[in-house]
Amino acid sequence: MRRSKWRVAGLAVLAVVVLATAAQAQQPTVVFSIRGIDAVLDDANFVGEEVGQEDIKSKADSLVEQFTGGKGLAGIDRTKPLGMYWTASADGPQAQPVLFVPVSDADDLKELIKMFAPDLDEDDDGTWSANVGGNKVSGKVSGGYLFISQELPAKLADPAKIASAKYDIALDVNVAGIPAELKEQFLQQMDAQAERSQENLPDAKNEAEKMSREWGRKTTLAMFKSIVNDGDKITIGVDMDEKSRLGTIEIGLTGKAGTGLASALTAYGKIQPAFAGLGSETAPFRLVVSHPVPASAMELDSFFASAKSMLHKAVDEDEKLDTDTERTAAKGLLDRGLAIALATAKTGALHSAFVLESGGDNPRFIEAIKVANGEEAGKLVDEVVKLSKDDPRIGKVKLDAAKHGGARIHEVEVDDEDAEEMFGEDPLHLAFRTDSMWISLGGKNLDALKKALDTKPASKTATSPISLQAKPAALIVLIHGDDSDEDIVESAKEIAGKPGDKLNIDIAPTPGGAKLRIVFGLDLLGLADQSEE
Repeated sequence: MRRSKWRVAGLAVLAVVVLATAAQAQQPTVVFSIRGIDAVLDDANFVGEEVGQEDIKSKADSLVEQFTGGKGLAGIDRTKPLGMYWTASADGPQAQPVLFVPVSDADDLKELIKMFAPDLDEDDDGTWSANVGGNKVSGKVSGGYLFISQELPAKLADPAKIASAKYDIALDVNVAGIPAELKEQFLQQMDAQAERSQENLPDAKNEAEKMSREWGRKTTLAMFKSIVNDGDKITIGVDMDEKSRLGTIEIGLTGKAGTGLASALTAYGKIQPAFAGLGSETAPFRLVVSHPVPASAMELDSFFASAKSMLHKAVDEDEKLDTDTERTAAKGLLDRGLAIALATAKTGALHSAFVLESGGDNPRFIEAIKVANGEEAGKLVDEVVKLSKDDPRIGKVKLDAAKHGGARIHEVEVDDEDAEEMFGEDPLHLAFRTDSMWISLGGKNLDALKKALDTKPASKTATSPISLQAKPAALIVLIHGDDSDEDIVESAKEIAGKPGDKLNIDIAPTPGGAKLRIVFGLDLLGLADQSEE
């Protein structure tokens, strides 16, 4: 009796597994969906107003009325989602894409379709069929939707479950569900296209450029290969919010558990940006970049060895260096710089930040870079200054002009008319301490640099490892100043300081993945349109 119970329980578990596997297999590979016709046209309406295009919705409706002889979108529910889905097959011919259109009145919709497919016929099982452009197309109304395809699947998807409820327009790709054969074909085509692109480029000017191109090609292909082979899902969504007057574009990626891609995305999510506290929320431009190093220690050693050889060759060919002593000294400095860069890369993560803000009468910027040995970098600068003391440019450097927060601060006189016009006459400052190097230029930049050096790294931060926060209108006003009478500056002044003056771009960690998120004020669309005129 007990054995019989265990047998029944085992069969029940097996049934659950089979059903779950079948359900997974029936999930579409690609889904493109729109929130609803009215929703998207309403968005187009108020976005169009920002770029001088009035009444887009009414114009679109008028065109449809003309095209359909006054029927409009008869029989179509304009409030529900619509779109297309496609399911990949591991064997046999690939399934055809399926359109899904919400129906308010099936008879009215049928009459509307007959205007363009007069031979529309309906079988006993309710399947519609017609010839469109010489191709047979089938349709079927089910669950309040008309499904259309050249070959309808036996089981139709439920739009309420596959269409995005978060975005106005969305594309969902089940990467894990794409057959391996299709993935391989895609990657082969991409590799071939990359090689053709390289062949069409002009000849590299030197070995450095050639090596850089090859490294870039291989890195890009490796990234795509990782996404295609190890990716789980990709989601792309666009949303326009009239109430907040903000637009959002998101691209999300998750990796299959246990893959290298999943490990890389998890590592990215654990990074705490070293300079998240640099600058303020009111700064017109603020960029924070912290990310894992996408290379092993062996790959880094190989890359820097190649760079060292290439730079040594450049020194030997430099006509400005007259003697072997000068060339040897130059190579020594390069080697020390490369050693610092290699040690920094081998820490496993790279951290930097850049802020552009108001410095009173002039803009100013502050940049910070985390290094493995900042003191050695400072000594390297000392050596460069000493070895180049006869160079008039180096003569404008004042070493150890100040000290603050454990950092040595050097002063550099700026002898450039364009830089002085933009940033004023305050000298540039370089700072070095054990874990970082800094540069500042612009109005009152020394005081701002000291304040930045006092900023403590946060143990937890809401700032994504890679994050750009900009206020484009305020940035235009800051750079062009109050003296400019350009129309775009006057328009920027009207937007600057308001909530709509926003352009945030970040790569935010998500469970099992990451998401590129772009948020922008819709008020800026008119400003962008004006800048193109």
